[in-house]
Parts: sequence; structure tokens; C-alpha cells
Amino acid sequence: MKVFIVITGSEFVEGRKLEKNSNFIARECFERGLDVVSIGIVGDDLYRIENLLRYALDRADIVIVSGGLGPTSDDLTREAIQEAIGVPLIYNEEWLKKLKREFKKLGKEFTQNIKKMAQIPLKSKPIPNPVGRALGFIKVLEQTKAVVAVPGVPEEMKPMVIQALEDLGFKEKKRLSHLFRTFGIGEAKIDEILHDIDNKSITASAKGVDIFISDTEKEFLENKIKVIRERLKDYIYAEDNIEMEEVVGKLLKENNLTISTAESSTGGLIVARLVNVPGSSAYVMAGIVSYSNEAKMNILGVKKETLEKYGAVSEQVAKEMVEGTRKLNKTDLAVSDTGIAGPTGATKDKPLGLHYIGFTDGKTTTVDRVVFPGERNYVRMYISQYALNLVRKYLLKKGS
Repeated sequence: MKVFIVITGSEFVEGRKLEKNSNFIARECFERGLDVVSIGIVGDDLYRIENLLRYALDRADIVIVSGGLGPTSDDLTREAIQEAIGVPLIYNEEWLKKLKREFKKLGKEFTQNIKKMAQIPLKSKPIPNPVGRALGFIKVLEQTKAVVAVPGVPEEMKPMVIQALEDLGFKEKKRLSHLFRTFGIGEAKIDEILHDIDNKSITASAKGVDIFISDTEKEFLENKIKVIRERLKDYIYAEDNIEMEEVVGKLLKENNLTISTAESSTGGLIVARLVNVPGSSAYVMAGIVSYSNEAKMNILGVKKETLEKYGAVSEQVAKEMVEGTRKLNKTDLAVSDTGIAGPTGATKDKPLGLHYIGFTDGKTTTVDRVVFPGERNYVRMYISQYALNLVRKYLLKKGS
């Protein structure tokens, strides 16, 4: 059966936020033997959502909509579905009572906007929300046509999508899949190394290369996983849809070590990623953004003569930065970066994308020279990933 995924939210079409829900929904569908024919993202506009829903229903058996079920005026998914399929909205009395009880207990006003979170199309099947307030639903239109609506909040969306697919009869995983996330090796090289592995897709980004493999037989998939692990070894930093900072955070916790950063061109991105992880206060002590030469000298203790002789973007400055932040913040480990993210700042000897990335454990300090040209924020993300990967590799070696 064919699936069309619709994601609503002006924040996505305006570039204010990265959309990730479709990735989870598509994978769940794929593994259950469903074929996703398209993914559409639409802003919070009733007419546009309705039009996309009509388009989707013409091209797929199941339309899964994520987003727009909240209490605000721009949450328009229910109304758009009502218009698209011509079925009136009604209140699910059981969910309505649940909301009223909850708001009474909290001592908050129960408004019409809150009330609408209990609305679903007539004769549709409710999908209870395990952690939130917006009720999801499945509306079967014909024997082989259905619309599924779930919230956009990932923690709410994920269990509700699984519940919806199971309610529609897709309980078994007919296709098995596995994700490898790698860093430090290019996609062309990976393709060459894994030339004999079938049913794989390779995707490159500033965070490295992701390899998605699948099979219909568990035994065959497990054999592929084993082969890829043997061939790519420590280039693999995760085997799930988790980020480098989560991997590094786990390793820091396990080793009971603390870390600090000294950043220039990344502008605090390294430490920001580290503190994205819940519980990071156990190992992240400080992050210093020393963008100017004055900050490098006054805060980190970088020598004036070092800056004058070698320039801010140099191995010597990166070394003094990383040792300075470790000493200042009394941490076990530290990383630093200084570079030219672009689009300006290059010289004859120092090209765009040139970075020096320092790492120290207090005993040994290393500085890597990296040249990675590209769009400014893409480069910043790559350099932050490179720095975190230095920490990961050190911790893996320490634990071996």
C-alpha cells in the first residue's frame, strides 16, 4: 500500500526549524511493508493544507498528517481534514472529560481552544495521546483509504504513529533495517568498501555519512551488520538515530571525566551541542567563545606574541586556547577551534575552510589541521562534529 506523509508547520517552510518527524514516520512505514510515495511539508494555512491533503489522497492509500492538532489559532489540521474529506468534526466525549479533569486539577481555565483538542472527524477512531493533550485519530474513508492525524511534538507523535499503523493492521515488521552513522570517511570510499552489500543507501552531511541497510530476513540483515562493523570499525560512531554529542556524553559519564571548550569560528556550537544532552551538567564545565584576539588573550591566556607571529588561525593559537580553557576551568579534557568559516577572511597561505582543532587531556596536546570549505554554517557544523569526534576517539582508546 502507498503512503503519503504530510507535515504541517510554517516554521519548516520558512526555514526556522529542521523537520525530522517524516524520517521516523517513513521508516516505520517502510519496515511494515508500506511504500512512501511522497512527503509534503506545508505551512499553517487552511487552504494550502486542504489542497495538499486532496492531492495526497489522490495518490496514496494512507495519508499520515503530523502537526497542527494543538490549541492555538494556527493549528488547522482538523479543519483542513474536515474540508478535504467532507466529514464534520465532533467531540470525543471521553477525551473531553479527561481534558476538563486535568485543567480543573491544575486550576487553569478550560477555553474553547483547549476544548478543540478533543475534536475528531465523525466516525473516526481516536488515538489516545500518551504524553500530551491533543487527541489523534484515524478516519477510514473507503476499504483501502485512510487519513491518520497525529501531533507534531516528536515525543507524542512517535508512539501514536506506531499505534495508528498497528490499528490499521500493519503490526508486523516485514522489512528489517539498520542505521550506521559514520564520521571521518567519505561516501565514495564507503560505497567502495561496501560494494557487495545490497539494499543500502548512503547519505552524506556535515555530520558525516549515514548508511541505511535493509532486508526481509533477519539472518541476512544480521550478516550485513556484522560485515559493515568489521569493515568500518571506529568510523562508526552510532548504530541508531542518535547524535555524536549523545555518544560523547555517554562516554564522558562512563569514564567520569569533565570537559571544557574554547571556540572561535564555531561560536559556541561545540559546547551547545554537548549541553543538548540531558544530564550534561555532570561533565560539561564551561564553554568559552573567544572570537576576538582580545578574548583569546584576556580569558584564555593566549600570548600576544603568538597571535602576532602566527595569526589567530594557527596551530600555535589552537594549542594555547585548548590548554588555557582546561587550566582555567580545571577539567579533565578540553577541545578548541580556530579557523576561517567564510565566506571572507581567506589569505594566500590560509584558505577558506582552514581550521585548527585542539584537544588535550592535560598530559598530551594535539592539534589537527583541517581544510573544509563550504557554506559558513555547514562548515561550522562539520568542525563541531570533528572536535566531538576527537573526544570520542580518545575515550574509546582510553577504554580499550
